[in-house]
Amino acid sequence: MRKLKLDSRNDDKIKSLEKIIFRPKNILHAFEGIVELVRDSELSEEFFAQAGPCIRYASRKLGISEMQAVLLSIFVDKSEDTRIRQSEIASFINVRTIRLLQLSGDLDRLVELHYIKPSKRHDDLTYRVPSPVIEALKENRPYVHTVEPVNDINDFFDRFRKFMKEKDNDEISYSNLEKQTFEILDNIKESLFARGLDRYKLRDYNKLLFIYMAHLYVENRDDNIQFGDIENVYDDDEIPNCIKRSLRNHENELFKKGLIENVNEDGMARSDAFKLTEKIKEELLGELKISAIGRSDKDLIKHDGLPQKKLIYNPTEKKQISELASILGEKRFGEVQKRLKENGMREGFCCIFYGMPGTGKTETVYQIARQTGRDILRVDVDKVKSCWVGESEKNIKGLFDRYRNICKDRKANGGLAPILLFNEADAVLGVRMEGASRAVDKMENSIQNIILQEMESLEGIMLATTNLTTNLDKAFERRFLYKVKFDKPTVEARAEIWRAMLPGLKKKDALNLAAKFDLSGGEIENVVRRHTVNTILSGAEKIDIPAIEESCRLERITNTTHTKVGF
Repeated sequence: MRKLKLDSRNDDKIKSLEKIIFRPKNILHAFEGIVELVRDSELSEEFFAQAGPCIRYASRKLGISEMQAVLLSIFVDKSEDTRIRQSEIASFINVRTIRLLQLSGDLDRLVELHYIKPSKRHDDLTYRVPSPVIEALKENRPYVHTVEPVNDINDFFDRFRKFMKEKDNDEISYSNLEKQTFEILDNIKESLFARGLDRYKLRDYNKLLFIYMAHLYVENRDDNIQFGDIENVYDDDEIPNCIKRSLRNHENELFKKGLIENVNEDGMARSDAFKLTEKIKEELLGELKISAIGRSDKDLIKHDGLPQKKLIYNPTEKKQISELASILGEKRFGEVQKRLKENGMREGFCCIFYGMPGTGKTETVYQIARQTGRDILRVDVDKVKSCWVGESEKNIKGLFDRYRNICKDRKANGGLAPILLFNEADAVLGVRMEGASRAVDKMENSIQNIILQEMESLEGIMLATTNLTTNLDKAFERRFLYKVKFDKPTVEARAEIWRAMLPGLKKKDALNLAAKFDLSGGEIENVVRRHTVNTILSGAEKIDIPAIEESCRLERITNTTHTKVGF
């Protein structure tokens, strides 16, 4: 037998290798010998002669060819890397990549046996060794890929989830995903899901797209599927333009046949967000016993993510807000609702915060939500309106439907109803137009009527903020249980705001600023932020009163803030 060329390796190393070569104890031991000898070997005849006992042991044990055993041993040695390139293998062996390309048949066989997993993204081909393969080799046995049968719709979506994991890792192509999905769909062809889907006679690409959307709903109760989600189905995350265009324009047969619809967000229909229709959830997914109640509340403002802020109120406001926060606590609110119901009154709790801008209305809602542990479904009314006839009314109705479903879902799962916040609701709370003739006026009245009707049947909590002080429609006024007016802060309150926002400000200076400048809390915050930025830029840490006063004078674009004497 020819001597192995080991360059500068010492005799002890040679003896160690000989022990491995001639007496492999198990598969991994054989792989160790192969890897030690194959490095820089150029796959020479000398290498195969010296490593022959290890190669033959691994080949016989695993039921693969000798070359496949050599390649697999290198992959296993690099198995901590999940993106192994052919060029790395070629470099390790000290051959050109083109030589490795000639062994593509052996690589394909290892892929076929599931010993290695390929991943191709933007023409970048890489491989990884799955962890079950490593576990089998550690137990000195060949890896046997087994596929569990798909017997029902639960198995179907479990398997599809695995397909999508492989797709996310670029380990299967779009065509393979489609082929494997339809194969397991055929396994449950007698299920309500498969039979129902078959009735719609969808084209294959739309059938796969719908199955993916159904998967997102089944897995995550996702009722807000966007293009960023859909792109995961396609190779290189590229949605074909024809698919994207057909979804935007409602030309896709999923729309035409009533399988999906657009998402209403803050009352507005989004052309780039989709959901399964309630009819389809019941018709095709009824076997899964999934609640049709909308659980997609991922875009709610979470109470535990709201930063704590110290808000300073005038005495009257402070008393009302403190009382309201107490009532909206979990235990107290349940008692209040129960008592209202027993007395034949509406259970819903509708409140309005009104007053000048910058007086803390919206921030007060946030702080109440944080204190009471309630999330917020925020509605910016200007986004609800649509230029299309009838769309605005549909949007506002859909908004209340969504809030109602979230409340039901929270109640069923022991959670708290969120706060429905109509922020800056001036546009819908004003006096309704009598004898409206213009389309836009009719739309405004129609929206207001829908909101009034919904307030009557509301079982949750609605808070509205508005800058209106005198033009509130009487019908709305009657339906708001709490009406909290936010006045400009008094001099004493302004001084307290100054000191709270600018620690280190002397009491005398705070009172002086409060007396000279009739600013709201929001305006004071702006001034303090500008001062903070200026100190960072200048490097000065001292509170510059003249600079702060100049900022106060410049705060209002209309320049209506005048220096005052006394108060």
